[in-house]
Amino acid sequence: MTQSDVKSSATILYIAAIIDLIYGLLFLFVPEWMFSLSQDPGAPASAGWVRWSGGLLIGVSVAGFLAAAKPETQRPFVVGLMVATALIALSLLYSLFVGGYAGAQWFLWVPIVINACLAIALAWVASKLA
Repeated sequence: MTQSDVKSSATILYIAAIIDLIYGLLFLFVPEWMFSLSQDPGAPASAGWVRWSGGLLIGVSVAGFLAAAKPETQRPFVVGLMVATALIALSLLYSLFVGGYAGAQWFLWVPIVINACLAIALAWVASKLA
């Protein structure tokens, strides 16, 4: 890896960590607000049961920050994060097109675009670590 590749990889991991941290904090502390933003009539009235996902996202965020310090040794983490972000984007697309979601379209398109872009960026990082 060139020094430029290392810096780019670290930047991509920092961006992923920040996004995971934001979503993690929102799901941990204000899941009801997140569900109300979706405007989905099928959203549960009590959203507290999804707080665990916030903890997981915060943990992934911490791992991302740690991995960014030395990205050239983090191929397994990068590949796992790439798969996760690709599956997130695909599962949200599936919900949109199959009809499993009746809320505000922007609420799914934003994370679809974010996660698809992250998956592509992380695929680039993984290719540099091969």
